[in-house]
Amino acid sequence: MSSAASEVQNVIATIVDNTTNNTNDDSSTTNDNKIDVLSTSMTSKDFLLSYPSGAYTTARTCCDGTRIFEWEAHIQRTASSVSSMMQENDNNDSDDDRIQSTLTNPMSLRKRLDAIVRAAIIQYQETNSDKNTEETNKAKKDDSQEVNNELKITALVGWNTKKDGDKKEDDTKSSDNDILISCHISKLPSLPTIPVNVEIRGSPRTNAAAKDSSWVSDRAPLEELMKSADVEMNELLLTSEDKEIFEGSQTNFYAIKDNTTLYTADEGILKGTVRTIVLDVCQKHNIPVVLQPPIFTTDNNWDGALISSTSRLALPIDAIYIPKDGQPSKHPTDLYKEFNIDNSLAKRIQSLVAKEVEDR
Repeated sequence: MSSAASEVQNVIATIVDNTTNNTNDDSSTTNDNKIDVLSTSMTSKDFLLSYPSGAYTTARTCCDGTRIFEWEAHIQRTASSVSSMMQENDNNDSDDDRIQSTLTNPMSLRKRLDAIVRAAIIQYQETNSDKNTEETNKAKKDDSQEVNNELKITALVGWNTKKDGDKKEDDTKSSDNDILISCHISKLPSLPTIPVNVEIRGSPRTNAAAKDSSWVSDRAPLEELMKSADVEMNELLLTSEDKEIFEGSQTNFYAIKDNTTLYTADEGILKGTVRTIVLDVCQKHNIPVVLQPPIFTTDNNWDGALISSTSRLALPIDAIYIPKDGQPSKHPTDLYKEFNIDNSLAKRIQSLVAKEVEDR
């Protein structure tokens, strides 16, 4: 087998949907618009950075890649993000209204996202069939190795209006009054290796209700500092001037007190789909939850902490660092708190969430 065949190829699918040329919403579906699908080595982050900003979501498959986990919730949240972003930009032109009615209607948006994600997944599976067979055969020989057939799905919904003066005239990825919907398919990354370290750095986002792809570039300077830390960092936590931890740059955050009670912010955050599962399993198993942002102080009584996201699910934190402003985290100088996660509530929640994801 050639080396090219053994390399996993990601897939990008794109459709440009000109709603202003259609008077009936049903006519502006993918039936009349070509879906372009191509294989790529581009990462999901590079994919988002290569397009004009828009509303995006990151989903995952479950049950051995047979279905998309909480897909309906992702559709609803993306439609809400579009609505929030368009209201913030004060888009009220008649053509903009048509775009808004298309993208903020979950049913209309789902038709488009379903079609483009389906096309991209089919292409991904066909492109990587040899690699998947190779991994399956290897796993059969090694009983201790599990095959990861789960996929990461990054969907981006963008639009171009007459007020978007910052768009380039030669931008081939969008044109006036067009909707552009794209998605990126890649292998779901494995869980981070232990220890899981995070650092407290950065302020909350201005519009937490919208999952805006511009945040990917906004957080890049903070991520560069994180990469330069003495120890490998998994995430950075966003805090207020009052030392409230609202969320991570890509995750929701939770602190555990007295090894019994979970604390997490309920306002000023983007409520992830896995966060909903965390709260559900806590209710189901009588684990108390306080919907308030955890506050970090020198004498805090946290017994544990977690982050949650599509790829991580619920992930216990081993250590938290507080670096100096504009400086990488230093070990052990900036070490704030270490946790023993063995037999902890954080570990229990991790297991409960993983089981719930497979059962839903």
